[in-house]
Amino acid sequence: MKELQDKEQILIAYYAQYFKGATLEDIKGLEQRLSDGIGEERYRKAVKELEEEGLVFGVEKAEARLKEDGIDSPMATNKGMLYVNSALNLQSEAVEDHQLDYLENNLESSGLEFTLEPVEKYIREVIQEQANKKPNENSP
Repeated sequence: MKELQDKEQILIAYYAQYFKGATLEDIKGLEQRLSDGIGEERYRKAVKELEEEGLVFGVEKAEARLKEDGIDSPMATNKGMLYVNSALNLQSEAVEDHQLDYLENNLESSGLEFTLEPVEKYIREVIQEQANKKPNENSP
């Protein structure tokens, strides 16, 4: 099994949140939850690396974008979304409604190991939430 780096795990959480649909308050809530769950210093270090690599915007930029455009924007950038698609071998052209299904299937079969329990727990909750919303649809 390959252990995911902290920053990769956090990026996957923001990826899942994107497909769940998130307001700025949701983004702030997840940031607080992860910071509390894995430790503020460890969380901030990973997010700083993600920001420097252009994979996430950061809460300050998300707030600014909401003020400027009046639109909630996700934490993960396009580059961040493509990174997760590539790293997990997900189909980026897949229908957005099923992207979390593909994420779940890949995480189950990939052998990738989460070391940050709060991140894994959040991702599993989002996937389960989606499954509960559409229990009768065919999933990939």
